Amino acid sequence: MEIRLRRDDLLAELTLLQGIVERRSTIPILSHLLVDAREDALHLAATDLDVSLATQCPADIQAEGAIAVEAKKFTDIIRALGDSEIHLTRDPDSHQIHIAAGRSRFRIRGLEADNFPTLPEVETGPAADLGVPLMKGLISKIFFAISSEESRFQLNGALFKVREGGLEMVATDGHRLALVEIDAPEEGNDEGAPSFRVHVPQDGVLIPRKALQEILRFDDAEESLSFRRSEHHLSFRFGRRELTCRILEGTFPDYDRVIARDQDKRPILERDQFQEAVQRVALLTGERSRGVLLAFEEGELTISATNPDVGEAVESVPCEYDDDPVKVGLNPDYLSQFLGAAESPRVRLELKDGESQCVGYPEGGEEEIRYLCVIMPMHV
Repeated sequence: MEIRLRRDDLLAELTLLQGIVERRSTIPILSHLLVDAREDALHLAATDLDVSLATQCPADIQAEGAIAVEAKKFTDIIRALGDSEIHLTRDPDSHQIHIAAGRSRFRIRGLEADNFPTLPEVETGPAADLGVPLMKGLISKIFFAISSEESRFQLNGALFKVREGGLEMVATDGHRLALVEIDAPEEGNDEGAPSFRVHVPQDGVLIPRKALQEILRFDDAEESLSFRRSEHHLSFRFGRRELTCRILEGTFPDYDRVIARDQDKRPILERDQFQEAVQRVALLTGERSRGVLLAFEEGELTISATNPDVGEAVESVPCEYDDDPVKVGLNPDYLSQFLGAAESPRVRLELKDGESQCVGYPEGGEEEIRYLCVIMPMHV
């Protein structure tokens, strides 16, 4: 193997691959990248056996060949090089790769490329084509609600549905739920509206948290992302990159039954002002009792927190509300994450009493995207 390529081209792909590499695995090859010089490009791949990423960058291939190299060390070396061109060669008599740039010379040991796991292939036709910014926007609205508890594996991802009329994504950890829906644009839709194509409606699939996290790291380009599904795997293809992941097994909760539809109290608040006040009051909450009390009265919301070991905090903000007074305790982190994802100038909260869930909606935001977040109450 002998190739020449630009450092910046290689580093951009290596940075993305770092998120896939399994550093704590008992299988040594999973901490490595596959470096494969063929077909006028340098092909790179990383996998943890559940999530895989394959990509490539342009290169002058003088001799084809492949080797698996330790991901972190190889990336650190490439990042540290200052020269614009890199010369990579593999020692034909050993599993070593030589890296040369300017006056810098490195030699690192690798593993036989044949030992690298075979990446899954998803050959079925696309279910949907959508812009990367749109997909990232959908993920960012629900990502915070994905459970991190390994014992609840069916909640360690988001449910993604491709339907005739559009797309839907939902996540929950049992304490809050976030749901975003978007309809497919009609013919002749206004320029700038979300645009995508639905090819084949499919049943909902559970996409693991790690795969969604990696999609968020993709470039914000207008290039289309193609979503495909096989029996056990999903594929997200974007230009020269393809992210594949194993579908999470398990039954996702019936979220439609969880969302309350009979909430009669509906205060409306300025989002930024509300979020800043919540964050200030939350400074006085304790680790054991991470909650703030929201007290709604006509035209005003009072946010308070009491910590026996530290003190208390109280702040009032104006709101559009003319119903009976009501109080509810909520986790300020959950509330702030919803407010950060809502993006609209104002938000609407729907609640019934202090023992019932609070449902948050953007108010006056994008009409094409429907979004809500359910937050369960807590005793404060």
